[in-house]
Amino acid sequence: MMKTLIAYAGRTGVTARCARALAIHLNNVTLVDLNAEAVDPADFDGVIIASPVYSHRFERSVKSFLKTYQNVLENKPFACFVTMVEYETFDKVISKEMPETLRRHAVVIENFGGEVNHLNVFGWYDQLIAKSMVQIERKKHPIELLADAPRKFTDQLKKANWI
Repeated sequence: MMKTLIAYAGRTGVTARCARALAIHLNNVTLVDLNAEAVDPADFDGVIIASPVYSHRFERSVKSFLKTYQNVLENKPFACFVTMVEYETFDKVISKEMPETLRRHAVVIENFGGEVNHLNVFGWYDQLIAKSMVQIERKKHPIELLADAPRKFTDQLKKANWI
């Protein structure tokens, strides 16, 4: 049975909630909050990374984890999901925030959608940016987690014989 790491980070709890929801569909999973603890992905058979996207950027601890362990991640099953509300910028963000070799190696990279809550964890400028972005995006689509994203993600993992 594959030993899977789901390493995530975030400041509002949305990405953590998604990581826990995904873990239910997998066996032998370890969840690690990269903002709270360190973990070596070499100790696992497969790794799923989860990051919120703030202002078109991954959470710093996720970005650092990807950089530090890129060689390890490129040599085992690897997948990634993000939580973000700007759907049109997904490809651009992934291209900018994840090394190309990891993108090509990934079993699946998916957007789980997002929620905008607990903005008090951000500074006033980031709160202002988030509020204006939500007003723009709300005109295009509901601001919510995508209900079918975890299932689609899991289906891709199954196709790759992850589970």
